[in-house]
Amino acid sequence: MAVLVLGLIAGFVVGLSFAGHGRIELPAIPAPTISPTPPLAPGASSTGRDTVAPPAPLASPSASARTVDGALDPRVIGRMRRDGVLRVGVFGDSFGNGIWDALYRQLPKSDGFEVLKFAKEATGFTRYRTLDLEQRAREQLRQQPVDAVVISFGANDNQAVFADGHLHPLMSDGWEQVIGDRIDSFVAAVRSTGAVVYWVGLPVMRDAQLDADMQAMDAFYEERMRRLGVPFIDSRPLTLDAGGKYNAYLPDLKTGKPVLMRTGDGLHMIGVGYQRLTNGVATDLRRYADRVRQAAGRPAPTATPTGSAN
Repeated sequence: MAVLVLGLIAGFVVGLSFAGHGRIELPAIPAPTISPTPPLAPGASSTGRDTVAPPAPLASPSASARTVDGALDPRVIGRMRRDGVLRVGVFGDSFGNGIWDALYRQLPKSDGFEVLKFAKEATGFTRYRTLDLEQRAREQLRQQPVDAVVISFGANDNQAVFADGHLHPLMSDGWEQVIGDRIDSFVAAVRSTGAVVYWVGLPVMRDAQLDADMQAMDAFYEERMRRLGVPFIDSRPLTLDAGGKYNAYLPDLKTGKPVLMRTGDGLHMIGVGYQRLTNGVATDLRRYADRVRQAAGRPAPTATPTGSAN
């Protein structure tokens, strides 16, 4: 059972990676791939299920953006009409904390955004005896409704889950039933204020066994998001080197020079790494905000050059 006790330390490192720099302006990167995930291939893992085959080597990340372009919720339009702000809530564990930090810098207040941190380290869908994520989300959103939600969970969930008097092994049918039901209810909760929703998948991990478990879970999450109509951002292509392997250093897409993206634990990212994962989401949210402002009759704020990740 891999429990990320280093979440707090990694969160501290994320903060340090931005210290003294304010909003980071970096070269543009294509938006993350939004489904599909790599197909399953035979191979044993601690899950007792097939592992996910590693993707083909990538010379550089490539992807297509997906804009949330469905009907606008009247509540979102009403809030925009009232104060001209699009509020983005970020939910998750220690990875969620890093994603919040990245989006906070990519979507500044001067551009009409407010990015709120609802993430909490050392949490997950297997840990409801410690913290019920759905209940917590509903309480948070009652106090502060949001117009968009970005989610990243899973780093603490590669373990069995105890529910209804039974212990369900990781990725077993019982595990998928329990976790799937919790995820469905959680997404319903964060949609309760009219928000659009994104799910950001986990990056490649340095440890091969942990990486296999995370891939299996991400494949499950992606399928669940497809059923719910939620864009799933596949982070793996953005965190692999040219040989399709884990590497703490990845080439800057503008200069080609290696740039540190990961913390020393082989799990978490540093600030520019999280910006790399969220660049596509930030671009989509800017487009979404423009649509909401137009519907609300609010003028666009003075433009700020868009921050982007390596």
